[in-house]
Amino acid sequence: MAAVATAGAVVAVTAGVALTWPRPDAPTPPPPAAAAPTPLNCVLTLPSEPADVELRVLNGGVPAARLQSTAVALRERGFSLRFTQTAADPETTTVLRYGPAAIGAAHLMRAELHGDVTMRFDPAHRDKAVDVILAPSFDRLATPTEINQNLVTAGEPTAPPQC
Repeated sequence: MAAVATAGAVVAVTAGVALTWPRPDAPTPPPPAAAAPTPLNCVLTLPSEPADVELRVLNGGVPAARLQSTAVALRERGFSLRFTQTAADPETTTVLRYGPAAIGAAHLMRAELHGDVTMRFDPAHRDKAVDVILAPSFDRLATPTEINQNLVTAGEPTAPPQC
């Protein structure tokens, strides 16, 4: 009985070693997949009113008087405004910089601006504020009719590829 048990143990150990022993002809298993990046919480809904949109107005080269008058007009339209005269890097067109929590707000804000506007999604921009960087080419806000036309033309906000 002891001889049978010993022989069984030897067979089991030999089989286990043979199965796990590396063989040069066997393909190596692929390395473990990298962890998928955490998806961003992207907010695509349009704000129900301008007070729900938080703005930071930055000078991207626009004259100071136009910067001031635009800030006043945005406040009069009901936007929550953190006005700052801190100069951003000079821009050639007005820029809206926003993050995942402000996609819908940036979409609405784009409709408020007349002329060329560059939309810049920044996944690292974690608050819900939209940075409005006014360039020298900026001349005015859109009229109510232009805002409605801009919203219809733009359609619903869409998620950037990072979302």
